[in-house]
Amino acid sequence: MSAALSHTPVPSMHIAKVKEHIGAIVTGIDLARPLDSATRKALYDAAVDNVVLVIRGQAHLNPGQLQAAGEMFGELMEDQNRRYLVDGYPLISVLDNRHLDSKGQPAKVGANATWHTDHTNQEFPPKFTMLYAVEVPDKGGATSVCNSRSAYEALPGAVKAKIDGAKTANTLISSARMKNGNPDVVKAQLESKKPPMVHPLVRTHPETGTKAVWFHKSKTETVTGMSPEETQDFLQDLTDRITQPQFCYAHEYQKGDLLIIDDRASLHKAGFDYDHSQHRRLYRMLVRGDRPC
Repeated sequence: MSAALSHTPVPSMHIAKVKEHIGAIVTGIDLARPLDSATRKALYDAAVDNVVLVIRGQAHLNPGQLQAAGEMFGELMEDQNRRYLVDGYPLISVLDNRHLDSKGQPAKVGANATWHTDHTNQEFPPKFTMLYAVEVPDKGGATSVCNSRSAYEALPGAVKAKIDGAKTANTLISSARMKNGNPDVVKAQLESKKPPMVHPLVRTHPETGTKAVWFHKSKTETVTGMSPEETQDFLQDLTDRITQPQFCYAHEYQKGDLLIIDDRASLHKAGFDYDHSQHRRLYRMLVRGDRPC
C-alpha cells in the first residue's frame, strides 16, 4: 500500500451506530489480514466513542490471528481466569457454559453474575475486554453493556455529589457474596494475603477526560464508610439508576463476532437466558490499562 493510501481506512469497512449513547457494528473487514494504520485507528476510535464495538464476520480466525487482532488495541494482559485457557495461547481465556470446577461439578457461571467492569482487584485493570464468539446458542446468552459515562452525566446532582470522591476496596469476591460464589474463587479469596485494591467509584477516562461510574459489584468489599452488606445494597441501587435502557445495549452473538468493550466507561453483564443444553463458548482477551483515577 502506498504512503498516500495508508491514511485512508479499508474502503469496504462500514461502521454503523446501534443506539445514540452506545454501540456500533463494523462490517467489511477481515481481521485475519494485516490492517493499515488508518483502519486500526478508526476501529480504536470507534470503540472509545461508542463504548462497545462489534466486528462481524470473523468466524474463520484461528487463535493466533485472534490474538494479533486483539494486540491492535494495546498490550494484552493475563486473565485472572488461569484455569481455562486456549491451548498454546495463555493470553486468551475461555468462557464456557460446560466448564467444570476443581471438584468436577458444573461451574457456577451464572449464579454470581452482576453488572461489572473486569479485574477491579488489580492495580492496572484492563482498558478493553474483547469477547470472541466461538459457539453460540440459538437465542439468548447476550452480553449486555452499559455506557456508564453517559449514565453518570444523567445522574442527579445529589447522587453525583455522593459518589464523586468515593473509593471502592476490591477483592476476588466480596465477603457478602461468598455464599453464592464459585467455590474455587471463594477458596482463592480465603487463602489470599493480598490487601484490597482501592480504586475510585467514579473514574476519569485517560483519553477523553470524561467521568464514568466504575465498579465490579461482586469484587467490591466496601465503598467508603459502608459495611460489606451496605455496600452491596448501595451498589445495587446505583446499578438500577445507571442501567437505564437508553444507556444499554444487549449484544446477541453471531458466531465469529468480536465484541470490544471500553472498560473505562462501561459496565457489562453476561446473559444466562438460553437453553443450557446448547453450547456457549467465548474467547476472552484483555488489554492492559492505566491505574484508575
